[in-house]
Amino acid sequence: MPVAIITGASKGLGRALAEALAARGWDLVLDARTPGPLEEAAVALEAYGTRVRALPGDVTDAGHRAALVAQ
Repeated sequence: MPVAIITGASKGLGRALAEALAARGWDLVLDARTPGPLEEAAVALEAYGTRVRALPGDVTDAGHRAALVAQ
């Protein structure tokens, strides 16, 4: 399966992109700053039957970017 890392995945364009890719069978690594909405998005996207990992944080942080890639 292809894997996408999507920032801003809890709402707006990031969420729409995540839904479109999940519908096509992509596995997802999701990022957003606010944990609650990000987790809600992850649960909704798992309904597509794809693997979804959600890591709240700030992509300006090098450690967070490394964690996203490691997933």
